[in-house]
Amino acid sequence: MRAKPHALLSIALLAGAILSASPSSALETYKIVGVPAGDRLVMREEPQEGGKPTEWAALGNIPGNATSVLGTGRSKEVGKQRWSEVAFNGVTGWVNARFLATADDPMDLKGETFQCAGTEPFWGVTLAPKEGEFSEPDSNSKLTIARVQPATARLFPLLYRLRNEKGQSLRATVSHQQWCTDGMSDYDYAFQVLLSDDENFYEGCCFLKR
Repeated sequence: MRAKPHALLSIALLAGAILSASPSSALETYKIVGVPAGDRLVMREEPQEGGKPTEWAALGNIPGNATSVLGTGRSKEVGKQRWSEVAFNGVTGWVNARFLATADDPMDLKGETFQCAGTEPFWGVTLAPKEGEFSEPDSNSKLTIARVQPATARLFPLLYRLRNEKGQSLRATVSHQQWCTDGMSDYDYAFQVLLSDDENFYEGCCFLKR
């Protein structure tokens, strides 16, 4: 989506996200539930429609009592089951979302990296703690992140103060909802992005690079 307002660049991961009953935390940290004591939850390669869990390669295991599983904010439905992408002990893979519950001690996302993208036309923006990048099919522009500021007395949303290669001041506000869909893939995302500068306005979805 693209329009032309008169505003500085601002990004808000909000607006129109689709609510879901699946487990979702604003800070994407989970604990494992429903796994027998002493057993482990298998992390698998990305699930595909028409396949069976045993057909998807095992990438790692999560103890049934784990309480610090990191979600990327990306999920998908396969058949009638929702699968979520998570990271644990340096391994990223997919698990059935029914084994996830919001953790008691969520993590601050200020030091994380958001990977965002949209269509019409295709574009992307990366927001890391110190730097970022905006890309279109025919160009890339580095972004310097001067400051990342959370809302008063809260961990989220986050306000990014940015500057592009031309020296223009930019602003980014990152928020969270349940699911964002891009209309092109079968992914659902926990974050949505609104991106604008003095001439353009973009809307897309984001996940955490973990």
